[in-house]
Amino acid sequence: MLRIFLAATLIDALGSGLWVPFALLFLVHGQGMDLVDAGASLSTGALLALVTGPATGAAMDRFGPRALLIAGNLVRLAAFAAYPLAYTNWQVIVVSAVAGFGDRLFWTCNAPMVARLTSGRDTDRVLATQTVGRFAGAGLGAAAMAVLPTITSPSAFHVLAYVNAASFGVAAVLIRLLPRDGGAGAAEAVLAEAEVRSSEPTAGGGPAAAATPAASPGSWRAVLGDRAFTGFCVTHMAFTLASAAKFSVLPIVVRDLLHGPQWIAGTAITAGTVVVVTAQRPIVGLLAGRSRTAGLIGAAVLFAICFALLIPLEAVSLPVATALILVTSLGFSIAEALFGPTATAAAAAAAPPGAEGRASSIFQLSWGLPIALAPGLLAVLLSASNALTWSILALTCASAVPALLVLRKKLPDALREPSPPVSA
Repeated sequence: MLRIFLAATLIDALGSGLWVPFALLFLVHGQGMDLVDAGASLSTGALLALVTGPATGAAMDRFGPRALLIAGNLVRLAAFAAYPLAYTNWQVIVVSAVAGFGDRLFWTCNAPMVARLTSGRDTDRVLATQTVGRFAGAGLGAAAMAVLPTITSPSAFHVLAYVNAASFGVAAVLIRLLPRDGGAGAAEAVLAEAEVRSSEPTAGGGPAAAATPAASPGSWRAVLGDRAFTGFCVTHMAFTLASAAKFSVLPIVVRDLLHGPQWIAGTAITAGTVVVVTAQRPIVGLLAGRSRTAGLIGAAVLFAICFALLIPLEAVSLPVATALILVTSLGFSIAEALFGPTATAAAAAAAPPGAEGRASSIFQLSWGLPIALAPGLLAVLLSASNALTWSILALTCASAVPALLVLRKKLPDALREPSPPVSA
């Protein structure tokens, strides 16, 4: 059963990752849209989809992750099949909102489903393998741009959308083969256990629930009232914005600002993907004896340095700009390998007891919100100035360092705990 699920989620991750470097190119050069309009439409649709995140978390606790994973794949099948029919702003907003809703279903339910099918270190291995699949998909998309640098035919972009839609259909069928996980019963068991813990005597002799009239286990108040956890999620958005910026903006920068060959962006993203896939295990192994704070701060600093190196792109010659892009892409990828598994492990450890499902949906917002904002925000910044774009991104990443130092004191178990080794 685990192999079936892993195959389904790898197809899902490959399809999602493949679309990332093509999204803006698809709309600008495949559908004939203006860059700013395309970016704003993608961001608006993704932001609308984020509204469904909390409801998705509550539904997962009620029905279990299996049913919602199937639904998420079917929703994205419909969305990507409709992308070639979208030529106006409102059409792109609607389609991207539907696709984003499918993404929320997948990412909110994925980790809980893995936890139900695995145990111990196997859970870490499966999650890491899925991460590799996502980056491999982005690498395939970048490689396609490198192999087909003169791609301009709308039909070629449309084929990509249809193939992506079909892949989500295959993933839905595979997940349908899995046994039912008894979602509601499992969720009720967790809540029952939490209620038992809350009724146990405290050090002072009274029940914990009486001593602390706080939120009941599994409630939204338990998650949103935990300022340290929500603060970590807000800080995490700096990392996800940095991650999204590399993939969504680089092809446009090369093609429309530098007027360079598209193989530059394709090679940079492909090389960076190889770094993530091959270096993730040794990098996380290196962090095993250190605190999670150290890994996250290292990623923030490396992201900031790499963005700073891209500030003078338009002021230098194309060969120098190419070298900067290739070098920073490798740096970005090392930062990805540093923060990805570390942040996920820290969020899981910091989740309020009894409200893990809802906490997962909030943490997923820290992924989804920057990814939703990235196309529109970066398109506007890029239209104003290349230097301004990279400067803001560098400052955003640098601001995560003091925030993490503060959170380290409030979340000692999550951020001081050495990162567990993860196999890619």
